[in-house]
Amino acid sequence: MNGIVDKEISREDRQKIEECYILGRLADDGLLPRLGAELEKAVAYHKDGEDRVVFYLTALSREPELLRRLLGKDNDDVYISFDNKNKRYLERVGYFNNENRVEFLREHFKGKLILFKPVLNYEMKKERYHYNFEILLVEKMESEDENYQDFLPVPVLSNSVPSTRFERKLLDEKPIELSCYNHALDVPEFIICDGYIYQIPDESVLEKYVVNSNMYICRKPEQVMRIEIPEDYERNMRMVHKEIAFISNDIRLSWIDLINDEGVSIQETEEMKKVESKEKIAGNAVTSESLVGEVLAETVTEGDFILRLDYLARKKKLRYSLENLYNFHTSLKTSNFTILGGMSGTGKTQLAMLYAEAMKMKEGDNLLFIPVKPSYTEPSDLLGFLNPQTGVYTESDVGLVSFMYEASKKPEKMYMIVFDEMNLGQVEYYFSDFLSILELENKRLRLFNKSAMCVQEHLRDGILIKDNILFVGTANFDETTRDFSNRMLDRSNVIILEKMTFGDAYKHETNENIENPNDYANQEKNEIKNPDTEITANNYNGWIVNNGRRLASLEEQELSILDKLHEEISNFDSQTGVSFRIAEQIGHYLDNIPKDENGVPFLSRGTAFDNQIKQRILSKIRGHKEQIEKLVGRYDEENGYSDGRISIVLTSGERQHCEKSIAYLEQKAKELMRNGYTL
Repeated sequence: MNGIVDKEISREDRQKIEECYILGRLADDGLLPRLGAELEKAVAYHKDGEDRVVFYLTALSREPELLRRLLGKDNDDVYISFDNKNKRYLERVGYFNNENRVEFLREHFKGKLILFKPVLNYEMKKERYHYNFEILLVEKMESEDENYQDFLPVPVLSNSVPSTRFERKLLDEKPIELSCYNHALDVPEFIICDGYIYQIPDESVLEKYVVNSNMYICRKPEQVMRIEIPEDYERNMRMVHKEIAFISNDIRLSWIDLINDEGVSIQETEEMKKVESKEKIAGNAVTSESLVGEVLAETVTEGDFILRLDYLARKKKLRYSLENLYNFHTSLKTSNFTILGGMSGTGKTQLAMLYAEAMKMKEGDNLLFIPVKPSYTEPSDLLGFLNPQTGVYTESDVGLVSFMYEASKKPEKMYMIVFDEMNLGQVEYYFSDFLSILELENKRLRLFNKSAMCVQEHLRDGILIKDNILFVGTANFDETTRDFSNRMLDRSNVIILEKMTFGDAYKHETNENIENPNDYANQEKNEIKNPDTEITANNYNGWIVNNGRRLASLEEQELSILDKLHEEISNFDSQTGVSFRIAEQIGHYLDNIPKDENGVPFLSRGTAFDNQIKQRILSKIRGHKEQIEKLVGRYDEENGYSDGRISIVLTSGERQHCEKSIAYLEQKAKELMRNGYTL
């Protein structure tokens, strides 16, 4: 229970220890610290007669190496806590409603695995630490054997990370981040990524990278082996939480046997890819001369632009996940309008302005920022109007008409318009002229009847909106704003920005000191080429894949899911579903997942498809509980989330998880439970 030290350990080391995930169980009755009224009992009322219950846990998985080295913790030392220190978990399971709380805990934890984080409490008088804990999850043991097994923590990379990108970083000795596995633990033996298990044979292969306590660099990539995830993988993974899971020692040994029999080194797979790439180029009908011409014409590669975007965000201490950056960039490339939504303070406006800065745009030149007012009710509020008596077109004071006219005359230059808090006004009214033309191939915005008298002749034919303008909107979803119509949502990607945890934000803020591109290159082992080059329209549009395939770009399983989603949604509302327009736009998005100079995608296809389900389809599902609960799913405090018809479709495919869409549906179900409706 106690770690006796000469002085307190550093805040940094303490934080590393307390961010570790440990798998444990209720300790055996026996030789335990003498804090309970019933001596040697793993659960008991406090010995001082206070109405508090004390209980002890034994670790089953590897504990932080720092605990052993800095505090001398022995594997047999138990972790201790009181019921009032774990209120968050205990309230969830109804603990405080029971008269006999000791019996409740003994029964509740019996035959269960417990996922917890260690909490260190320093007693200054006695110069010692107490090993306390915070319970996160409790799961029933599958067999009595698990009570005695050792478990191994295994980092599970986010579904958004493609295996090709992960392997590229290992091979190039560039840092990888394991968000739920830090330097307080020994180097991981296995890492899971995108359908593969990677084996790290010893600690010399993966080095702890000093820049960030969750980052590692592979120093011997030739020793990293991989196998495809076996069929019984999900059944054998215990206590899956965020980006970490646990396997028993028996499973660990079976994986080692599989890798010895079937494993392939990532260096071998890289050589195979190079051969396939050469064969593909050899069989390509495009001439080498034309390829050279394309490369010369593109000043900045898409991969370099992505690095530039990440660099600027981190330099400004803006806290966006890489996945949000990739998603926003891909949405801008492939949709006529992109809306950034989310709670106030998540950085929606800052992200739009950050993207403009990465493009080297400037306000007053090729960037127009329009704060939308609640008074906006018709197109003239944005565009202006023609005075029929004087023949003078009076432009709105936001300057939108002049800006778009200028963009139409300079097709070689990129422009961006940001409509900030655009749903403060009724979008369907003031934005109606744009909505009617966004899907047209020839996007010509008519300002007045062509035969009307107007002294500004250059406006008579309207304004041709070319592919050098990016449209972005930001939106809050609360009682002060208006709903988006299905017509608007059909033409937009709605991205709900996800807030980074304060703990992760703190780690990045304290570990990073990025002031210039060289700092970024030194930390990321990635040089940003041409960091000050303006992105031209030819350059930007060169990143966009327009192969005309759209529906043909979707895989058979993806098409099947879209068909099933349309069937389920249209059964509830015949005017809603998955239209051909949306399906084609999803295919276009998937074709345009950004790639680096080696052709390695930044975002996995599964995550990209998940993003599109959430952004293009689920954003339109709203209504009262009686209307949509069966579709969305049900939520109650006791049993949590129960699948609705949509989530059943999304989880029925082979390894098709759509985690973000399921989480979005769960949130909608909570809103139905709380409010009786969802927006």
